[in-house]
Amino acid sequence: MRFRLRRTGFALGFIVRSAPALAAAFWGLLLVRALVPAGVVLAVGRLAAAAAAGDGAALARWGGVWLTVLLVERLLTPLSGMVEGNLNERLTARVNRVLMEKMDRFAGLEPFEDAAFYEMVQRLRREASYAPMNLSIFLGQVLQAGMSAVPLLLLVARWGWVFPLALLLSTLPYALAGVRLQRLVWDTVVGTSPEARRMDYATGVALSPELAAETRLLGSGGYWLGFYERNFRVLHARSRAVRRREVAVAGGYFLPSALGLGWTFWSVLRRGVGVGGVVEVTAALHRLQGELALLVDALGMLERSLCYMDELQRFLAARPRIVGGGVRLKPRAPEVVFEEVSFRYPDGRPALERVSLRLEPARSAALVGENGAGKTTLVKLLLRFYDPTEGRILVDGVDLRELDLAAWRRRISGVFQNFGRYALTLEENVRLGELGARRSVQAALERAGAGNLLRRLPEGAATLLSKEFGGTELSGGEWQKVALARAFYRRADLLVFDEPSAALDPRSEAALFARFAELARGRTALLVSHRLASVRRADRIFVLKAGRLVEAGAHGELLARGGEYAELWRLQSERYA
Repeated sequence: MRFRLRRTGFALGFIVRSAPALAAAFWGLLLVRALVPAGVVLAVGRLAAAAAAGDGAALARWGGVWLTVLLVERLLTPLSGMVEGNLNERLTARVNRVLMEKMDRFAGLEPFEDAAFYEMVQRLRREASYAPMNLSIFLGQVLQAGMSAVPLLLLVARWGWVFPLALLLSTLPYALAGVRLQRLVWDTVVGTSPEARRMDYATGVALSPELAAETRLLGSGGYWLGFYERNFRVLHARSRAVRRREVAVAGGYFLPSALGLGWTFWSVLRRGVGVGGVVEVTAALHRLQGELALLVDALGMLERSLCYMDELQRFLAARPRIVGGGVRLKPRAPEVVFEEVSFRYPDGRPALERVSLRLEPARSAALVGENGAGKTTLVKLLLRFYDPTEGRILVDGVDLRELDLAAWRRRISGVFQNFGRYALTLEENVRLGELGARRSVQAALERAGAGNLLRRLPEGAATLLSKEFGGTELSGGEWQKVALARAFYRRADLLVFDEPSAALDPRSEAALFARFAELARGRTALLVSHRLASVRRADRIFVLKAGRLVEAGAHGELLARGGEYAELWRLQSERYA
């Protein structure tokens, strides 16, 4: 009970903080609406008594009361709907905001590597459009039905306190069963989340324009349909079992409810309550049955909404593993030293083992090796998306973990293998490189070899990109040039380019690395590439193999040694020969 009260307190506080004025109006209207059923019952009973007694004045008076209550109820319905709709929108927006804000506080990539945590985030995101809304709706229904039931129970209590007690006791088993059932429903949702995500993934593949050519060539449409069906059967079987439980619970409520209601009705009638009393008790029990049924149903549904809020609360309480220090270094080309750095991913996969290397200040370095050698992992450690399992990384002699993380990342510019293709204008795509800066977008595009986009696109820099919102779609190489322009737009002391030419043609690639050498002048630069022809101009080249640093030196030195680098160079050269 304490746990449920704590969850309810968190949910109420969340609603109030989302929109204080709307929440106050919502609760106020609930209170007024809660008094309407008792007012109607009381007025009807008094009208019947006045009619039986032939009291015209009382008929007029109580008829006026009855009409007033009905008109108030009619007026309150649209007004409450308007307030509830506004509150729900504000509440849903706040849930999405706190999800985005909290995820933004995770400086590392651990939320995306922890499968259970990431699944929780996706579940919160999926249900954010209706779970918070349901919370306010069902909480409102519980409060309204509860407040409506109290005066009705007091009316019934006029004929004996045992009657409202009997009605409540006959309702209690159903209420408890409904709460437990909705907890089971939530657990089923949680348990079938992987299947739901796989179904969503299958439909995404089957309907994706990017994958349409390959799925048709391979004839894999039937495979994805079968993939969807297998997961649907698992999810549907669990859902069917829950629905059977819902029917059983509802059926189990009927007998005790009917007994409690029937016993109360006949017991009151045996007391000789007169015509007005008969009408009043009949109306009171009729409305009371409806309010109690609504109350127990809403309590069950509220339990599921509270489960969502409980998961949201646990998400908000999660603490990031990567936390920045307070040291800020002078803005200059930094020296970066890896000292005996090893790293294992959260699932236990080894990625780097005892790597020691030095990125000299204001010099360019390259990182090469076969796929899976650990190149991208080393970059992630340098950007402090992870911390080393062993060893340390020094920046100008200071442990990277002691640096102010936001200040450190502001000093870095780069392009990654999986660069962003944002559904924004061309100008906005570039300005994302340094928000708030007012430098020339055209200059950044020219340096990235994308100046022709300004002249070719229908609205120049104001052209919306990506088909997602009806914009212009670019080729892979054009998107990569936009990503490069974003990197060039940012003023940085450290440049990190991780496979920046994967989608470029040879001519564009050659032009890019000529510009990269110019851009890197006076900065510390790290270029990661599997194309050795593009790294030979680097001042120093580091060769990784199976997570270990096996060679380091200039291009000519490494070729002369005849080691791993020379072998990779020979293999790549033979392809062109």
